[in-house]
Amino acid sequence: MIKTRFSGNPKAIWLFTAFLPQFVDPSRPIAAQFVVLGALFLMLEWIAISAYAYMGLHMRRWFAEPRGKRIFNRCCAGLLSAAASVLLMAKRA
Repeated sequence: MIKTRFSGNPKAIWLFTAFLPQFVDPSRPIAAQFVVLGALFLMLEWIAISAYAYMGLHMRRWFAEPRGKRIFNRCCAGLLSAAASVLLMAKRA
């Protein structure tokens, strides 16, 4: 196995090589488009991670109480039951 000095996130590599090229106009400068798309992706990713961390800080207090844990577990069970019901009712192709 060849070891490299740099390792990357496979999801990020997939995104930049398979997903972003769909939105590039070949009649315009390609590198500039990739820079804009990449910067936009990184900015949105940073916002999502920040929101996730912010919610985690506030949810920690809520989960410290048994009542909060119970409500969360019931909500998750309800969502999973709803998803299972939708799958059960779906028609097969």
